[in-house]
Amino acid sequence: MRKWLNWVALVVVFSIACGFLANWQFARREMRLASIELVEENYSQPPTSLAQVLGSQGFAVPEASWRSVSLRGEYLSDLALLVRNRPNNGQPGFEQVIPFQTHDGRVVLISRGWLPTGSRQDSPDFVPKAPSGDLEIVGRLIASEPKFDRGAPTGQIASINVDLANQLTKLNAIPNGYLRLVSESSKVPTGVKPMPTPSIDEGNNLSYALQWMLFAVMAVLALIWRIRRDRQLASGTKSTPVKKSRAKLDEELEDSVTRAK
Repeated sequence: MRKWLNWVALVVVFSIACGFLANWQFARREMRLASIELVEENYSQPPTSLAQVLGSQGFAVPEASWRSVSLRGEYLSDLALLVRNRPNNGQPGFEQVIPFQTHDGRVVLISRGWLPTGSRQDSPDFVPKAPSGDLEIVGRLIASEPKFDRGAPTGQIASINVDLANQLTKLNAIPNGYLRLVSESSKVPTGVKPMPTPSIDEGNNLSYALQWMLFAVMAVLALIWRIRRDRQLASGTKSTPVKKSRAKLDEELEDSVTRAK
């Protein structure tokens, strides 16, 4: 009896753990679905003004994330930055980020696009310059990224963290977000590869959650089957098959052949 109490306790603990893991996957799926819904709602909206995506503390993220915003002003190209470790379709590279100053003096970080890693691995072989002079640009709002505690060469940063970029450039760019370039009024090619569109793939969270639930059910069923089997053996209602010796099997085979003749 004590043995089965231990097994029951183990299965209960295992099932509870599976339940927590399943709920965690369900919660992650809900977050992913909310993110997809936000992309689908905002991505197709026409460009709006900067004022429409600002909150009390900077950019209004995440509610305005992926909204396209129209700006007019000029790039501050002397303060351009390269963001390290930005793979694109499996290829290592960098993301070019340049501050953009609007006509009213506000500064917004602009991610112009992606550049492949160069032959020296620590920078692109070619970094295009942003067009100079007065421009109209359109970009999509993205939340500021976390700050990573790792160093980077001069002119490079580990993530598009607005606070860190402000420290490096001595500017006061609008916090909480940046714009990913969609278009520029300049006829000169950007020289960078556009960043990929946001994924709306739901992912595997639902299947993972169902798997954890299945594991819990299988553990309970296995325990029930084993308990019933042991009880049947103990009560004699189910006999244990007796393993016959090789000699006995040979003898029975000979008898059957003799009878057949």
